[in-house]
Amino acid sequence: MLDHLEKLEDIFRELSRGRHLSAADGDLFAALEKHPDDYQAVFKKLGFELVCDARGFYYFFGARATANNVNRLALFLYILIDWLADNGEGITAALAGKSFNVDQLPHLASERYRGYLQHVGISTPADLAETIRTMENFGFLAQGGDGRFRLLPPAHRIVDACVAAGLDTEKTAEEESQC
Repeated sequence: MLDHLEKLEDIFRELSRGRHLSAADGDLFAALEKHPDDYQAVFKKLGFELVCDARGFYYFFGARATANNVNRLALFLYILIDWLADNGEGITAALAGKSFNVDQLPHLASERYRGYLQHVGISTPADLAETIRTMENFGFLAQGGDGRFRLLPPAHRIVDACVAAGLDTEKTAEEESQC
């Protein structure tokens, strides 16, 4: 019955670690694309909800990630987007796979950004590099061997979470002002 589900064990291992699988994951993604409904049914029986995002990636809903990791990844992406906006560049290109040089990132270059990052434990280039590795491990970006990286479609999920958090904060503030 499960014979047609290629790479089932590998896919499950990666997704259960919190990784988001996209076209950059080659064979694993291709296998999911062939029989998404069948994979969803198998994982559901195991207690996991496989989500197929319309922007071209898969993930387990509710997969474990520590709050600190989530905050670090969200803040990393927020700073990148803020910096792009300040320089007149749109986030669409960044989220569509624009390449970035790690050595030219703004994260540790300005006092304002360094102040933000200290709240999540990022204060050195090594901390920043670890955050980039974590983003790669979760499938949010791909690094090249030349000190460059590009965001992958799953990075949209971080943006969605930031927007949702911002909307929740707005709603809470609105509700409190009505009391």
